Amino acid sequence: MTLLPSEEARGGPSQIGVDALVVGLGPAGSTALRLLSEAGISSLGIDRASFPRNKPCGGGVSARTLPLLPPHLFEEIPNQVTSGISLTYRGGVSQNQDFGRPIAYQVRRDQFDFALIQAAVGSGARVMTGVGEVSAQREGEGFVVMAGDRTIRTRALFAADGATSRVLRDLDPDSCRRIRETPSLRPFTSAEGFGDLHHPIDARHVAIDLGLVTGGYAWSFPKKDSAWGLGVAGFLKPLVDPRGEFSRYLESREADIDAGGVLTWPLPNFRSVHHGKVPGLFLLGDAGGIVDPFLGEGIYYAILSATRAVEALTGVLSRAGHGGQDAVAQASRDYARYVMKSLWPDFSQGARLAQVLYRFPSLFFRIAQRHPGFLVLYASILTGKHDYRSFSRAVILRALSLLLPGRPPLSGPAL
Repeated sequence: MTLLPSEEARGGPSQIGVDALVVGLGPAGSTALRLLSEAGISSLGIDRASFPRNKPCGGGVSARTLPLLPPHLFEEIPNQVTSGISLTYRGGVSQNQDFGRPIAYQVRRDQFDFALIQAAVGSGARVMTGVGEVSAQREGEGFVVMAGDRTIRTRALFAADGATSRVLRDLDPDSCRRIRETPSLRPFTSAEGFGDLHHPIDARHVAIDLGLVTGGYAWSFPKKDSAWGLGVAGFLKPLVDPRGEFSRYLESREADIDAGGVLTWPLPNFRSVHHGKVPGLFLLGDAGGIVDPFLGEGIYYAILSATRAVEALTGVLSRAGHGGQDAVAQASRDYARYVMKSLWPDFSQGARLAQVLYRFPSLFFRIAQRHPGFLVLYASILTGKHDYRSFSRAVILRALSLLLPGRPPLSGPAL
């Protein structure tokens, strides 16, 4: 299947009006666009890039993402199923555990993102790619977005344009200024690329190294074509030299990077983004700071946030019985309330866990060596059995079982 451009992308009218505009067509934007189209809402998706586009990325789609994806998506694109973890400390001897069921599906982002756009187009959605520079402003109770030489007017605006969102900078410049002026709110950093391992591990496992990266971890994720997605990220503070940290990890793995080279990416700090400030604006995925502060997982939360945002809009429209701007503003407030009441408390707990684990990585590694049940709990986050609050409670209960006599040993499945 090829990506079908909309009439506007083929040189149609320069003035476009829709009920919902999606800016950015990564996993969050493509999901929102597909769901809007399926709900019968007049919508358009735009992106500065042309697809498929290269994007070095870990590309791990956790098992908990599956219910949110289009049916049979993984039957259409290459993917490597991973069912275990290979944990190392500073490149040393690994602690391996296989859980007997998928915990993540490893993809290449060019293929995965393109498939999601195709699913949106297949649902009847309109897309414009390669649109050039994008800017946004308020107009009355709606928005005007300039996309290249086209002017798009919309009542609902879904910003899915990444951690350095132009939409957010245009519509909420105070928030962006606060991020620049407050070090604790600045994005974290990662360095990533594709490569080959001279001594590859079991391709059914994701490899995680603790201690080699300052305040974070390094990873090797297997891909279907025998290459590996390699990367490093810091979660206590931005890495001072992400490329240097990445080079050290490559040396420990005896890995060679392919011709695509190494790219660095910002990982948004969830505390930096305030949802609900602009009526009618829905901030999705990285643009909304919705990235796991413990594992750095972004794809699941991108797709989850898009799903909940569209559900908020369609829910209000079904109750209101009309599509007035008041309904759109109410939907954006409902979505912001979901983020603040459901996601942020869990992210806060995840950030507290990160403060402990990434400050004392050797301690966690020794615990995982002696008590594999902790590693099982770690993986249970990816399957959706635990969020960070329930994970923390389970860790406390299992730790008590080790300390109190007569309690069962720490073993058994937690996935």
